[in-house]
Order: sequence, then C-alpha cells, then structure tokens
Amino acid sequence: LESSSEIGGRVSSERSDGFIFDKGFAVFIDAYPQAKTLLDFEALDLQPFDPGALVKIPGKSSLARVADPRRQPRYVLQTLFTPVGTLRDKFRLLPLFLYLVTKDVSSIFEDEEQDTLSILKNGYGFSDKMISEFFEPFLVGIYLCPLEEQSSRMFHFVMKMFIDGSATLPRNGMQAISDQLLSKAQSLNVDVRFNSPVCNLSVDDRTGIKSVTIGSVDNILEARKVVMATEGLVAQSLLATLDGFGFLKESEKQPQRSIGCIYYSFESPPPILEPVLILNGERCDTVINNVCFPSQVSKTYGSKNRGLCCVTMLESTLKKYEGQHDVLDTMIRQELAGWFPDYHHTIGNQWKRERFYTIKNAQPSHFQGPAPANFNGGRDCTNFMGAALPEGIFICGDHMATATLNGAIESGRNAGRATGVRP
Repeated sequence: LESSSEIGGRVSSERSDGFIFDKGFAVFIDAYPQAKTLLDFEALDLQPFDPGALVKIPGKSSLARVADPRRQPRYVLQTLFTPVGTLRDKFRLLPLFLYLVTKDVSSIFEDEEQDTLSILKNGYGFSDKMISEFFEPFLVGIYLCPLEEQSSRMFHFVMKMFIDGSATLPRNGMQAISDQLLSKAQSLNVDVRFNSPVCNLSVDDRTGIKSVTIGSVDNILEARKVVMATEGLVAQSLLATLDGFGFLKESEKQPQRSIGCIYYSFESPPPILEPVLILNGERCDTVINNVCFPSQVSKTYGSKNRGLCCVTMLESTLKKYEGQHDVLDTMIRQELAGWFPDYHHTIGNQWKRERFYTIKNAQPSHFQGPAPANFNGGRDCTNFMGAALPEGIFICGDHMATATLNGAIESGRNAGRATGVRP
C-alpha cells in the first residue's frame, strides 16, 4: 500500500520538458554493500561524479580543488598545495585514509562512538580551517545537520563508501532505483496499490488477524502479516493506534532532518564543465551549501540545449527564508555570481528557476535521541523503541538501520526474511 500516486518517496524524480529533477539533491554511492546485492547496476547505467570536489573558500576568487590522488594523479600537486585547509591537514588525511582502507564496515560500527566534530579535531587533528572549508560543507550536505550532531561511525562509514566506490547518478534519475525495485516486486506478483494511505492498524487478539484501514473506516484490508515500510515518525504514529501502544503518542520522537534544493536551467555553457560537486567553504552568512550541474554528470538531466544546475540549502536557510522563495532565489543568484564571476550576467538575468523542492523529514538523525539511525545490520524488525510488536507485525526503514539508502535496503530485507514469506 503506497499513500501517494507514485513509487519512490524520498528516492524519486520528476520529468518535465525534457529535464530530470531529483526531488532533493541526492547521489547514489555504488559501493553500498546492500545495494550491490539487490540492484541491477548495469540497468541503472550509473554516471559517476569525478572524485573529490571544488571548494569556494573565503578570500579567493577561484574555486580550489580537493582531489583523490589515487584516481586523479594529475591533480596530486594541486591537491597538496590547494588553499583548502593547511599543508599539515593534507598529511593528516593519511591516517584517516589508512583507517578506512584497513577497516571493514562491521568493525567501523564497533568503534567507540563520538560526534564527528570531536573525531575530526581530537582524533585526527584537523585544523578549524580544514573542517570549515571541506569537511563541514561535505558532511553537512550528506547528513543535513551540524558536525557535532553527526555520528563518528556514520562519518567513517560514508567516507569508506567514497573511498571504495563513486558518487553517481542513474542515467534516468534517482527515480530509476525505485522503479527498478517496483518492477522486481511486480514480477513476483506483488499487488502494489497507489493512493492508499493507511490511517489505522488493529489486531484481533483472538485470531491474530491485522486490520489495515485505508483512507476511511469503510476501506479495510485484513492480513496475517503486515510490514510497515514508512518513515520513523509515521511508524510511531500508526503503532500508537494499536491497543497497548498508546504510550508511543507521548514518547520522545527521533529528530528528523530537512533539506531544500533549487534547480535552474540555462542555455549558456555551464560555469563548470566537469561532473564534480562544488562545496561552499564560506560558512558565514551564506545560503548555499553545495552546487552541482547534473547535466554534466548525465546529459539526460538536461533538455535539448539547456543545462541544469542544482543548488542545495540546509534546514536553517529554509527556516530563515520560509515563504520568501523569491528573496532566497535572489540571494542564491548573488552567491553563484560571486563563485562564477564570468557568468554574473547570465546567472542573474538568463538562468530560469525551474523547481524548488523542500524535503521535510528527509533523513532521521543518527546521533543521540531515542533511536538513532546508526545501527549497522539493522535493528530487530519485531521491536520498536524497546517495545515488542504484536506477532506478525514487522517494521523497516532507514530509521531501523542507518540513515542511508544502504540502511533502508538492509532493513527492508531483514523484515522480508522475518516474515517467512518466499516468492
């Protein structure tokens, strides 16, 4: 049962006028171990970003490069002497690199946990300059919250994924991932019903039959087993309708992170020809966190002779400019013009704002709270926030594992196996 008219949720795209707009900037990391076992990468036709990033740092008119010298040896000297961070910081990357290549995923999650800011400063000795200019915009763009609210385990996990693999975009957008999973389900004769929001769940204590109310009291499905694949807050709300679970209404809720992005189209050549992520190392009084040109990663994102630019903003910016999209648009264009001065006129006057997406509850927080999404392998799908679920009810989602697409797949597979149902 899917509440909306289409599959995908937070992994979805919109097609319009030849463009592909992912609903919230996202990348697919091809090193995700769970994704490798379930998805057909060849069919997704993954288009890679260049390793590393370009960074806008204070006091510099040009973008600075941070590259992976293993994959881009031509940038070794440029990366070593880039103004991002200090020269000492470049050598302090070596212990981090050695840790990531010698540890497997399971052992990463066995390490003592602390916040990411502490591990960067006290564990690896990175300077404030390196943290603010590179790690902060990079990691905040992934986990959507300040470094002191991020898990060191999740930091090491995602960095290992980038070391072992590449950030990519499916040729037909992030929606292609969801569409592939839907196709697999339907090939196994799964009946997928859209526009079917579940508003109530109950269990007959005598027979064990579960009653699922869809939209209204007159539309009820009965089942012996129910898998709840929803956001954590939705799961908590639905479970609270069960007899004996009313306490969940008053229970502490795991914090959620939100994100926003604006898409611009343009006819002129893009300011950056490379398929690379661009980070904002100027952290004070700015509205942009990161920028990319999806049409440079995969031409399918663009339309005819028009390219596409995606600008990502954090929750703090969305709150500050809530209801003021035009003002925010002006601020973004001004910042972009400062990053790309040769394109000042076209950015300000010729770029067309195509879409503005605000993704609420884009990601569950993974550090502190009653159920942080930092559990490698996935939590017990028959238990929610310490309470055993009625027999035959199972729960899954990234909130039950790690706040990643890998975690969502892992948790879903756990719940599927636990049902005992085989296609």
